Amino acid sequence: MFSAAFLVAYVYLVSADRFRGFAVWAAAAAACILCAVLGGAPDLAALLRGIDIGILMIFSGILLIAEVLVETKAPAWIAEKLVTVSGTLGRASLLLCILSGAISMWVENVATVMLLAPVALELARRLEANPVPLLIGIAISSNLQGTATLVGDPPSMILAAAEKLTFNDFFFMDGRLGIFFAVQCGAVASAFVLWRIFRRNRRVVAWHGATQVTSWVPVVIFVLTILGLALASFSGSAGLPAGLTPGLLSGIICVVGGLVALVWHTLSHRGVLPPFLRSRVTDEEGSVRNSWQIIKGFDLDTVLLLAGIFFMVGALDTYGVIDWLGGLIADLSGGGALSAYLIIVAASMVISAFVDNVPFVTAMLPVVHSVAIDMGLADWRFLSFGMLIGACLGGNISPIGASANIVSISLLRKAGYTVSFREFVSIGLPFTLVAVTFGAAFVWFVWGPY
Repeated sequence: MFSAAFLVAYVYLVSADRFRGFAVWAAAAAACILCAVLGGAPDLAALLRGIDIGILMIFSGILLIAEVLVETKAPAWIAEKLVTVSGTLGRASLLLCILSGAISMWVENVATVMLLAPVALELARRLEANPVPLLIGIAISSNLQGTATLVGDPPSMILAAAEKLTFNDFFFMDGRLGIFFAVQCGAVASAFVLWRIFRRNRRVVAWHGATQVTSWVPVVIFVLTILGLALASFSGSAGLPAGLTPGLLSGIICVVGGLVALVWHTLSHRGVLPPFLRSRVTDEEGSVRNSWQIIKGFDLDTVLLLAGIFFMVGALDTYGVIDWLGGLIADLSGGGALSAYLIIVAASMVISAFVDNVPFVTAMLPVVHSVAIDMGLADWRFLSFGMLIGACLGGNISPIGASANIVSISLLRKAGYTVSFREFVSIGLPFTLVAVTFGAAFVWFVWGPY
């Protein structure tokens, strides 16, 4: 029953971009009702306990900070400084893509694209250049680097919940380099793909940016939140009160950071704070959103989506569907660790080119665990890490594979530019193949069972 409900919800997630969280919970509720009618009511309390509250809190808190950060124009200011020192349009384009990746390690991918798109479009306008390759490069770079840290993208948070990873584990774990460095291998290699596209643009950039940062306070709040996450990772479970896990502590830190940023935004634009703490732009000037507008724009649907998928995948695991899929992949691999790894990475990359990677990663992690058990592997993290890289980077192949891609194309259309499926794939496919190859190779050689 839950298998059918999950498939129905998945079809909706692939074909729609609104009310996705409500759709997943509607499918879950329908499955629970049917199970109860047929005499097999699920243990709702157990399934609800499978929802990782810490991950939901991390996502919510970081999203709030990012929304306030956008209003200060700090990221756009940094982008303009990079353009100023770049010299040529080609170098400026590559630097903007690298900056997109750097921001996306800490800020949600769509927010990153929204931050840098105006700078990219203005750059193209001033030099009478085609902004399509640059906007595509910004989007796929943000998707790539969002995988590098725990707070960069929801799939990374889902992996952290499943594998009990802390913020610092993405950098170093058990004396070995973590996912962050695998992503950087892919980023360095794929930067050459972008450079082959941009290097022909040798027009000189004469840029005199007008963007002024209205306040650096949200940047300080953001940095302190990240430092808090790092310290929480070091804490472990020892010394924490009963019931407070490192994951939940990380969530609390992010929520507190988000609320502090929101309170600062409110007080600043009401003129309550001292001048050195206050933003130089007020609500009356009409150039910033007030706190209520930020709250109304909060991505509650994604929070509901994450919670609903946790619930649904827990039900699939309870009813044995996950074990069946794991056994199937183990059989296809012939019992070889490398074959299973390549199948999981390749399948994740191809499927994620056309479907949302959040439900895919959530559904696949238990399957990966089942594959490892069937193959007798004591440490399956190399399979999980490879799957994450394939799933998150595979979304860069097509214009519908990731939300950041859809947003970038929408912005281009509003500016009067059309982007064909073929044009996007001509950039996204080689970028993805190179990034996945180098990133997956790093994971295998560092974490593989040999």
